[in-house]
Amino acid sequence: MSNMQNIFKISSVSSDSILVEVVDITEFKKKCSGTITIGSYLKISDDTGTSVITLLKGYKIKDPVSKDEEGNIDSRVFVLETEPVGFLDEEGGFKRGGQQLTIPPSDVELASESDLKKVYSTVKEGKEFSFGNLIQNENVRVEMDGDKFFSKHIGVVGSTGSGKSCTVAKLLQEGLKVGGKQGGVLNNSHIVIFDLHDEYSKAFPQSNKLNIDNIVLPCWLMNAEELQEIFIESNENNSHNQVSQFRQAVILNKKRHNPDISKISYDTPVYFSVKEVYNYIFNLNTEVINQVAGEPLLPKTADGAYIESREEHYFENIISFVTPSTAKADKAKNGPFAGDFDRFVMRLEGILSDDRLSFLMNSNINNEVCKTEHVEKIIRQFIGYDENNKSNITIVDLSGIPFEVLSLVVSLISRIAFDFFLHYKPIKTADTEVPLLLVYEEAHNYAPKSEASKYNAVKKSIERIAKEGRKYGLSLMIVSQRPSEISETIFSQCNNFVAMRLTNPTDQSYVNRLLPDVVRSVTDNLPTLEKREALIIGDSISLPTLVMVDEITDKPASIDVDFHSEWKKDWVDLKVGDIVNRMS
Repeated sequence: MSNMQNIFKISSVSSDSILVEVVDITEFKKKCSGTITIGSYLKISDDTGTSVITLLKGYKIKDPVSKDEEGNIDSRVFVLETEPVGFLDEEGGFKRGGQQLTIPPSDVELASESDLKKVYSTVKEGKEFSFGNLIQNENVRVEMDGDKFFSKHIGVVGSTGSGKSCTVAKLLQEGLKVGGKQGGVLNNSHIVIFDLHDEYSKAFPQSNKLNIDNIVLPCWLMNAEELQEIFIESNENNSHNQVSQFRQAVILNKKRHNPDISKISYDTPVYFSVKEVYNYIFNLNTEVINQVAGEPLLPKTADGAYIESREEHYFENIISFVTPSTAKADKAKNGPFAGDFDRFVMRLEGILSDDRLSFLMNSNINNEVCKTEHVEKIIRQFIGYDENNKSNITIVDLSGIPFEVLSLVVSLISRIAFDFFLHYKPIKTADTEVPLLLVYEEAHNYAPKSEASKYNAVKKSIERIAKEGRKYGLSLMIVSQRPSEISETIFSQCNNFVAMRLTNPTDQSYVNRLLPDVVRSVTDNLPTLEKREALIIGDSISLPTLVMVDEITDKPASIDVDFHSEWKKDWVDLKVGDIVNRMS
């Protein structure tokens, strides 16, 4: 013990900090037989056989206060500030916590490779999941609990160029391998990726790919909030009348096309015709009511016919009404909404004539109008159970979706998935679990923190999954280069984080607020991480850890263009016409 005191002394021990004074740095280095840097793991032992593993947060140089026998000033004393992260018990097993060190501590050394392997090999057999090695020692494989990683929501953050897309692809590829299925045999993994830039098709060539050309997503599946978001201009003075009459028209039209369904509301996901609803609103806007004494006070057409039931006639076509008149013989006046819906009608006409929105307004299955009886086929395409293409992974390519309806599309698909698994829970058994992971790539683009009404529906859909999804077998992976712009409700539900280089101070502080105080020393590394380096924090891993993510073979199409190298090459003759045709 006396010899050890000539090399180091423990000057302070608490639950979250242990200070080690290194008296003889030369001997301490020899004893540790390795390079000690900030982020290194030290092992501090006591006389009971228990060893606390600590993380070196930093150090300072203590002013010399004594002289040796010859009168020379003693060598400088280094004070190492370390943070306890867990302990190795007498059997060598690793557990979290740092309060097991008894008095007095007897030894300090650099944690060996075998010690670190014990730390990262505590996962129960069959639950191991890994996609990288320890940065401090590349020979140590970092193992996580796959159940705790995927079943508890995940946040993946990192600036552009940090390797975020490749990391997401790699950890999903490793997740798909669970069970050791080979040769095209499907295991029970199920993933849906919302791919904003069509990056992941290359990484998952066997996936079920949905885009604006083949996706079946009829607008009649939308709920009240989603319908109003796309059809109603909320800042107009008479928007309350628009909402009221549009709601009435949708409900009546749903009943018209689904007579066998007894209870139908605005939210009921059954077919209605947008064109017929447009006719209804147009006719309300031009309606003229007969006022001749002794005759019915009903809408009157140009040919003199009376309309006793709007729901029977207004849906079918545009009606010509009589001209308003104050003359006693043909007295008539405008209906209660006449002229109020001029802008609303123009908005509906614009939506119906916009070919970019035909995938929502005119969804077809096998050249037939998509109706209520096709709901099963619609759901199958998203959860990987498409009759013609069963797949573990479904990629929803959002790159061709018009930006004004992007958040609506994400909201609708998310809600369909939640509702399906909500109703699946009562009938499933222990051996028929079908867990589904929803991956929201670049989520800040369509589920931002913004209070704008156009994002209300998508935030509610994702937040509901974040808060309730796990009990129904739904988990989220939120991927973003701007975490500070995403709803904090969503991120606060994440139990696991994969954080790569973050250069924006706002994003750094935001991520730090979401993580426990005890890992602040580790998160300080975020601005300086290299490509493919990531910080993993959460329930799935024994302690916060910096890893080097494995190389990936099937990479997503997100590789940066090497500008300078490309500029040195010969002139490329672009086929501008082909590009323009693709744009139109």
